[in-house]
Amino acid sequence: MKLLRNRFETAVQEVSESSRDWLKDEYRNILESNKPYQNKCDYIGYSILSIDEKIELLEEEMEQLKEYKLKLKLSKNIAIEVGAEVFNEYGISKVEGGGISSITTTTPTVISKYHFVSIDEDEFINQGFYKKVLDKEKILKSYQDGEYLDFINANSKIVSIELTTPSKLRINKRRLKPTVIDLDDVA
Repeated sequence: MKLLRNRFETAVQEVSESSRDWLKDEYRNILESNKPYQNKCDYIGYSILSIDEKIELLEEEMEQLKEYKLKLKLSKNIAIEVGAEVFNEYGISKVEGGGISSITTTTPTVISKYHFVSIDEDEFINQGFYKKVLDKEKILKSYQDGEYLDFINANSKIVSIELTTPSKLRINKRRLKPTVIDLDDVA
């Protein structure tokens, strides 16, 4: 692991439009030095390649941070679901605190979604349920609106899928009340 950055490495990593002339001077100093041309080449080349190393290191760290962020989101979700389960076991729907205003449990919600399975796509296309392909969203909307039910039922199978969102804890932060200062009292 390299701990020290040479002067030119620092220069190329931090160059901006306003420091272009300064970087030109740095190049000139290297080229005009009495070191062998191989050393000059290595010095310039490794300094510029260090940018790629930094970029790669940052990309790896960003990927690790994304994974960690997903893990934290999953952990929080599990924590609030498990907390709600335990609160519900004890019959607790709300707990008030000092620093935290309150912790409440939400009620579980059930969401129904429809999944379309076509028996004869050509029939739907002939009836106008298409984009460039079969428009399943339009069919489901028509089904939900009660339109073309006989036709849809004859040519497809509509499957109802129920998704349950489990009860979760909601943490309510205490709101600070604004302080009103009477300027007459201050004077």
